[in-house]
Amino acid sequence: MLNPIGLMSGHYECRSFDESLPILKEFLALEIIDEKNGAKIVKHPNTDWRIIVHANGADAPIKSMRNHYGVRVTTNAEVDRATEYLEQTKDEFGIKIIKPRENHNAYSVHFYEPGGNYWEIESYEHAVEHGMGQTTNPHWSKPLSAEKFAGKGYVPQALTHGTLENDDIEASERFYREALGLEVVKLWPSSCYVKHRDTPWYVVCIQAQNPNRKPLSRYQRFTLAVASPEAVHDANAMLAGNRDKWKLTYLEAVTESIDEASFLFADLNRNWWEITSADS
Repeated sequence: MLNPIGLMSGHYECRSFDESLPILKEFLALEIIDEKNGAKIVKHPNTDWRIIVHANGADAPIKSMRNHYGVRVTTNAEVDRATEYLEQTKDEFGIKIIKPRENHNAYSVHFYEPGGNYWEIESYEHAVEHGMGQTTNPHWSKPLSAEKFAGKGYVPQALTHGTLENDDIEASERFYREALGLEVVKLWPSSCYVKHRDTPWYVVCIQAQNPNRKPLSRYQRFTLAVASPEAVHDANAMLAGNRDKWKLTYLEAVTESIDEASFLFADLNRNWWEITSADS
């Protein structure tokens, strides 16, 4: 079993930086903090989790709404105000809005950005009273002030989650827990929340509805960090030795640079992951 030191980042495939990055800033409070290997690295001021944005041109695929990222606001009323702001600016930014709804004690609005991706702006205002505190307690210690996100009627307080579709929820939960060393929080029969034990952000894994769905590409993946380059090699060997047990669909060799060792693999659901020795 891996001993990850963190769920460090999610990757995000869009068509162009000029099209998608302004949307991430305008509606989600994400900021560009770095650039690496042609990708832009963005983060929320209240969240150490990073998103690595890849611009892959007009052929970048459109992802399902069931494969989205999400930010959180404090109240349900903010979701309604966020919806109003999205409606006011949808033509300028080319976005499409799915009306707010309640689901699993959350109230949220989803929107599609023309780079091929969906986002969720969610509120769990009343979720803790329903026993969901393990995933819905605030992901921030100090709220982002309205002045830092002025004029919109809502404030995204944290980047909270990404999502994946799973063909076999039970087998996937065992893999996340027993192979990847992640914490699995089970609140609903058809989904689970996967996270590192020391951080609040998580990946929502949901039962796939279409067995013939098109898999996500390697540019839409999640990255786990381990303690050293040697630990990366150990992880690769562990997965190779248990490839049939865990039904891995792809496993790459380790690549190394001066400051990092890493490799990619696709799990039993054809979802991509990265193991790296880089801690940011």
